[in-house]
Amino acid sequence: MQFTLNRRSTVPMYRQLAAELREQIVSGAMAGGYRLPPERELASRLEVNRTTVLQAYQQLKDEGLIASKVGKGTFVLPLQHIETARIPVVRHEPIDEEPKPSVVRPPWSVLFSDYSNRFTYHDIASAERAQRGDTIIDFATGSPNPADIPDDLLRSVSIEAFESREFDGQPESPIEGFDELRALLAEHMSTRGVQCDVRNVMVLSGSEQGIDLIVRAFVNPGDCVLVEQSTFFPALQTFRSADARIIGVPVDEHGMRTDLLDGYCARFRPKLIYTVPTFQNPTGTTLSPERRSELIDVARRYQCLIVEDDAYGDLWYGGESSDAHRPIPLKGMENAGYVMYLSTFSKTVTSGLRTGWVVADPHVINRLAALRRMVDQHTSTSSQRICLELLKEGRVAEHLRGLIKAYRIRRDAAIAALERYAPDEVYWTVPAGGYYIWVSLPDGVRSLDVLESCRSQGVTFMPGSVFDVDEMDDSHIRLNFVRPDAADIDTGIRIIGETIAQM
Repeated sequence: MQFTLNRRSTVPMYRQLAAELREQIVSGAMAGGYRLPPERELASRLEVNRTTVLQAYQQLKDEGLIASKVGKGTFVLPLQHIETARIPVVRHEPIDEEPKPSVVRPPWSVLFSDYSNRFTYHDIASAERAQRGDTIIDFATGSPNPADIPDDLLRSVSIEAFESREFDGQPESPIEGFDELRALLAEHMSTRGVQCDVRNVMVLSGSEQGIDLIVRAFVNPGDCVLVEQSTFFPALQTFRSADARIIGVPVDEHGMRTDLLDGYCARFRPKLIYTVPTFQNPTGTTLSPERRSELIDVARRYQCLIVEDDAYGDLWYGGESSDAHRPIPLKGMENAGYVMYLSTFSKTVTSGLRTGWVVADPHVINRLAALRRMVDQHTSTSSQRICLELLKEGRVAEHLRGLIKAYRIRRDAAIAALERYAPDEVYWTVPAGGYYIWVSLPDGVRSLDVLESCRSQGVTFMPGSVFDVDEMDDSHIRLNFVRPDAADIDTGIRIIGETIAQM
């Protein structure tokens, strides 16, 4: 047993140890019945306090992965014990507030529901405040540069949409969306290799609504959801709010380690596998065709569903003239209904156009529509009309061609700047599309320390802990290379590189 504990990390040592033990158990390196070292022996070997080992073992006991027998030691549990295991929800104690003679404040921490208390509240508001102003070089915000929003195009299609008489007699949308828009979305999906029709498509108020509806439809408290170890954090919040058991699957430079999925599914029997397989947020990686096939095969064998989040799939920078190597969505490789596909216009047109869609089996579409009646009835009619006009006559496709050209230039500029300014111990992904570069920091350099220093110099980005299932990752940063102005990319990355070198 080999363990790597980072003594400079702010993550408690017991959580680091528990994470490493969990990975070895789930991967099969420690099979059922394997006897773990006694607490004192392991503490001595790792040169840590015995309490650290006790706490790590207790966390794995709570997760149902190990158990202790008096006089015999601590053992890895066999598979059949895993299905009944649940990770306990941490309850936040009420916060004492300073009493005031004339005011009795509501006990907020008691009044808030368990549902809302299960969210992880990252300090996004303070990050957004730090990103305001003309002097900030913003690699953090997960949206396009405001200068890339096609104002002229949106203005013209908006005028045409509201002058059209095609909607006379149908002032309100069906809950699944206007049939004409659903048909155009199905046609758009065919260009990505996905064959579907109107019955398979529902228009959403953004793809995040699709995640929420899918969780409502399929996830019971305690159900397991597998995700990439670092993933889209609003999805993590939605799973936590449903009291799901979230398990992170290790990733490498090619995305989710699908070779480990069989072991994870055998151990945890997941209800869903949530993945961003194409130009992943935050790592920028893309699953190969072989890994995509392996993921689908595992889902079929274990009868679990795949939620494919494809917000960036249209932003492929791989070639000017040929789509030969453009990634085909998982939904295009599977037609039995195991994959539920989500996408949005907010990453390719404007973040203010909160319109997305889900492609799924008609049984799923019908159930999501029924649940949606409790939320918002239907997507904004105005937004749907605008999207209709955008999809007509190839307007979106034409806009995407210009966007891809500009974003490819920014990606190449960001990579060139990293090569120029980053210390030798820094590594990064080179994304084939999307928004993000995932940067690995040298040992002993903490992402939050780098962020604090860079903010004081007018540069901001997102630390890796925001996206990590266990919120333990302090050795990565995410850079959105499409957000800053092209002229600012070199300066911003120079500041980041110099800050890392100083630390």
